[in-house]
Amino acid sequence: MASTVASATEQPGKPRTRIEYVRFNVFHRWMHFLVFVSFTVLVFTGMPLKYKDSEWAQWIMDATGGVTAAGVYHRIAAVITLVYWTAEVVYVVVAVLRRRGRGIFGPGSIMFNGKDLRDIAGMFAWFFGKGAKPQFDRYTYWEKFDFLSLVIGTVIIGLTGFMMWFPVETTKVAPGVILNIALVIHSNEALLAMGVIFIFVHFFSAHVKPESFPLDKVIFTGSLPVEHYKAERPLEYARRVREGTLDEVLVERRITWRTYLADALWWGFTAVAGVSAALMTAFIIWTVFD
Repeated sequence: MASTVASATEQPGKPRTRIEYVRFNVFHRWMHFLVFVSFTVLVFTGMPLKYKDSEWAQWIMDATGGVTAAGVYHRIAAVITLVYWTAEVVYVVVAVLRRRGRGIFGPGSIMFNGKDLRDIAGMFAWFFGKGAKPQFDRYTYWEKFDFLSLVIGTVIIGLTGFMMWFPVETTKVAPGVILNIALVIHSNEALLAMGVIFIFVHFFSAHVKPESFPLDKVIFTGSLPVEHYKAERPLEYARRVREGTLDEVLVERRITWRTYLADALWWGFTAVAGVSAALMTAFIIWTVFD
């Protein structure tokens, strides 16, 4: 396939193409979109309530239509969160059942295994010039952390959120003080999640690191140039070559003016995201020292 495309790109008058590796299917891309939208809404409608005495919180509340409107948006986003969390869990369970439990901790799994611990140690060694950079398979240890923290964090935030959403039903089976505890856990876990997503882990590892800058587009487009994939996931590439399954995930993409326009737009998105991350960092620092 690669040789066929290569020859086509060299013929005069033929459209330029490139081979790309399909990393995420439509389901995963839509789930990420729902995470992105719902989490953003939850942050911008929830944090002003946590810091309601601040001037900026009042400004955001006014911009979203007031406390009542913000509460409605917050609950809609919570339902969306429940939908994508349930869909992801069902997807994983079905995948495990289809494989009859095989490969749960294998090289292409999202679950942590012994190699991830070695990779963490190897990355620290590489940071300080004491060793070579570890090679990665389908998922890196920080991507696995992202996924599992999302799964676990959503359970904590979701349960405490629904307890406050339905206080009468909650206090039928638990003492009233549980609502105060739920509020503290809900708001602080949300603050932690915001820091992890926007600052400490996800934003940097997925978008700011030199290999991905500007912004890693693969979760939005579904595929990336095969050369990038080979350099970024050499172990998965080698495994697919060894198993003879590489062609199953390769597609031919035309390069048109839209491709270059999209690249230019991604630089704009990078600038907006960078400013947002800086503001979020300032917000985290303010919450710590206020």
